[in-house]
Amino acid sequence: MQAVLMAGYPGSLASTHQQAGRAGRGTDTSLAVLVASASPLDQYLIRHPEYLFENSPEHALINPDHPVILLEHLQCAAYELPLEAEEGFGSLPASATRPYLEYLAESGVLHHSNGRFFWAAEGYPASQVALRNASPQRVSLYTEGKLLARVDSASAPAFVHPGAVYLHAARPYLVRALDLENARADLLPADDIPYFTRPLRQTRVELVELQETAPLPGGVRSRGDLRVTEQVTGFRQISWETGQPLGDFPLEMPPQEMLTQGFWITLSEETVTQLSQAGVWNSAPNEYGASWPRQRERARARDGYRCQVCGAPEGERAHHVHHKRPFRLFASPEEANRLENLVTLCPACHRRVEQAVRVRSGLAGLGYLLHNLAPLLLMCDPSDLGRHTDPKSPLGDGQPVVLLYENIPGGLGFSAQLFARQAELLAMARQRLAECTCSDGCPSCTGPGGEEGSGGRQETAALVEALLSPPHDAAR
Repeated sequence: MQAVLMAGYPGSLASTHQQAGRAGRGTDTSLAVLVASASPLDQYLIRHPEYLFENSPEHALINPDHPVILLEHLQCAAYELPLEAEEGFGSLPASATRPYLEYLAESGVLHHSNGRFFWAAEGYPASQVALRNASPQRVSLYTEGKLLARVDSASAPAFVHPGAVYLHAARPYLVRALDLENARADLLPADDIPYFTRPLRQTRVELVELQETAPLPGGVRSRGDLRVTEQVTGFRQISWETGQPLGDFPLEMPPQEMLTQGFWITLSEETVTQLSQAGVWNSAPNEYGASWPRQRERARARDGYRCQVCGAPEGERAHHVHHKRPFRLFASPEEANRLENLVTLCPACHRRVEQAVRVRSGLAGLGYLLHNLAPLLLMCDPSDLGRHTDPKSPLGDGQPVVLLYENIPGGLGFSAQLFARQAELLAMARQRLAECTCSDGCPSCTGPGGEEGSGGRQETAALVEALLSPPHDAAR
């Protein structure tokens, strides 16, 4: 092989070198070409190719004491040789490993006799250990009766839900059914399908334990243990050819709860005030004004208390009332709340419409940017991290928060690295915004904006400056 064509950054320097090295074995001349996608990560690398050539490959992040990983290692060790009850394992003393051994014995995996733990289950435990993630449960993917692949059960609702397009070995498959109870999904080859899919999620985050916190020029940085509840509420079809959305489709997938670790930035009240006064803050919740309750009731009555998209009548709970033109684009609540700008929608239709026309705030733009650039600092894929933004977050005592959390039960330590290198990450975000050639936000910086309103680039840039310098300087 004389040349290699890489479709997008592979996710790490090590993978980039490995893929490029497939051409020109030995001393032969070869060519490696990286075709960048529109993601901020790829665009950053195109502007800064020295990152690829001047940095050494990443150090793998390994946490052998992670509870899930430790359980799997103990099973593999017991399969090879009985474990002594009073003997430690790796760097852990016997007092730390004993509860795990007793748990495995109670589960029937090990047998405890005369101070030793023996392998008691069937099968070869190493065959069930995944090298790519720490999740112990997996869903098997079948196509035409044959096993195609496996995914961890936590990711299944997002990536192999009914209607999803799943890529395996560069070939698309359409998911026909997902049975979480039996850990099985059925797929069909879909070589000619003109679109790919992206899950639509709702996320709720609760703080379990705060591990570390430190001040920032414009707020506070923190990391800690979190309980993340995520529910896939639908999916979006996106054209392969144009990258444009083709439509959103509702789903009712069960919520997934995960204990993990996260890193978050909380904006100070002073920062929000400074940015608001400078006219570059639109992440605060809407204040609809005194006339809103009356106008909302008038709109519902005019529409016969029915959704104007799907026709569903109101049930025990009142339908929502939506602003056709986004509320934030008006000079006053009175103008925005005019009856001709209001329409009655059921919650499901309202969610889809809001996603289509919402104004992308600086907070959401910053979350998008940090989430896409963080993998350059970590040996991970963007999917290994989740992101969440909240203008009034409990994590920040009601202040705005941008959160990156680990999509791995228990976490692996990415959050600690982000906490330590947050200034470097914010500097990269500033650089990407300065170098992007768009006018007001795009997929290469703050993400695709709504069909109406601001793309959020100006707001995001002001927010980054506020977090890298004192608020009164950033707002100038």
